[in-house]
Amino acid sequence: MRGIRNWIIISLVIGFMFGLCPWVTAADTFPSRPVTIINPMRPGGGTDIELRNLAPYFQKYLGQSVVIKPMTGGSTTIAVTAAEQAKPDGYTIICVPLQHAVLAQGFHDSGTHLQNFEPVYGWFEGPMSLEVQAKSPINSFPELLKLGETRKLKASLAGIGSIDHLHNLLLEKMVGLNAIKIPYGGGGPATKALLGGEVDFRIGLSTTSVRFVRAGQLKSLVIFGPERVETLPGALTIYELGYKDYPNISFVRGIISPPKTPPAVVKVLEDALRKAVDDPGFRDIMKKQGRPVKPFSSVEMKEAVQKTFELAQKYVPMMKAAAEKK
Repeated sequence: MRGIRNWIIISLVIGFMFGLCPWVTAADTFPSRPVTIINPMRPGGGTDIELRNLAPYFQKYLGQSVVIKPMTGGSTTIAVTAAEQAKPDGYTIICVPLQHAVLAQGFHDSGTHLQNFEPVYGWFEGPMSLEVQAKSPINSFPELLKLGETRKLKASLAGIGSIDHLHNLLLEKMVGLNAIKIPYGGGGPATKALLGGEVDFRIGLSTTSVRFVRAGQLKSLVIFGPERVETLPGALTIYELGYKDYPNISFVRGIISPPKTPPAVVKVLEDALRKAVDDPGFRDIMKKQGRPVKPFSSVEMKEAVQKTFELAQKYVPMMKAAAEKK
C-alpha cells in the first residue's frame, strides 16, 4: 500500500514539474514532427531556390521532414509577423533575406521585431549588382550614366522599402543617376520586367543574375561590393569605377526562430543546418548555380542582425523622405 502511495506521489510531482516547464520535454524530444520554414519571398527568386536546395539536406540531418511555406507580401513583413506570432517551439522558423527584411520593417513601421528573434544559422552573403538586357546597346556603367543624362531611365524594384530600393536611391545621391523607380512586388517579377523590356535596368542580388547572364539574356555592368564576382565576368566593382565613398551593403540570407525559442531547440536546429550547409551535395548544387556559400553561426548571425539594424537606422529616414516626395 505504501509503495502504491509513494508511486502516486512521485507521479504527481513529476507531472507538476513538467506542467510548470512544458518546454523541457519539447526541447528534449525536438524534433518529433515536421518543421516548417516560412519563405517570405516569391517563388523562383534566390531565397526560394536556395531553400529548396537546402531542404533535403536539412531534413537529412534534422531527422524530420522540412516543409517550405511561401508567405509573400509587405516586403517580407507579413511573413515576419506570422513567424513572430508562431509558437516558439522550433517547429515554425523563417528564412530571412536579412537586409531586405530589416529595411522593410523600419520603412513600413510594420510593428514586427526582428531584433527579438533567435538567430539560428546562415549560409550566404553576397553583393548586389546592376544588369541591363543583353541586347541593350549599353555595355558599361559609364555608358548607362551617360544615357541617363539624355533621358529619364526606368528601373524595376522588388518593392518600396527593399534593399534594391535603397541602392537606387544611393545611385541617385552618390552617383547622380536619377531613374524612375517602379516596384513590382518581388525580385522575380522585377527581373521579368527587365527581361521583357519594361525597364532599362535592374539592381538585384548578384547570384540571381548569374543564370540570366549565362543564358545570354542579361549583361551585368557593376558590382556593389569590394570584390568582383567570378560568375559575372566583365562587371567592375563600384569602387573600381571611382566611387570610393559608396557604402558596402551586402546581402545575408539565413534562418531565424521566433522570439523566446529555447536555446536547446535553437542548438538542434543550428547543428542540423551547419551539417546541411557543409554537405558536399548542397555545396555542389550551389556551385553549379553560381551561388557562393558563406556559413554564419548563430553568434555570427546575431552580429549580422545588429549591423543591419545600424544600417537601417542610417538609411531608412532617407528612404522615407524619398517616398514622401513622390
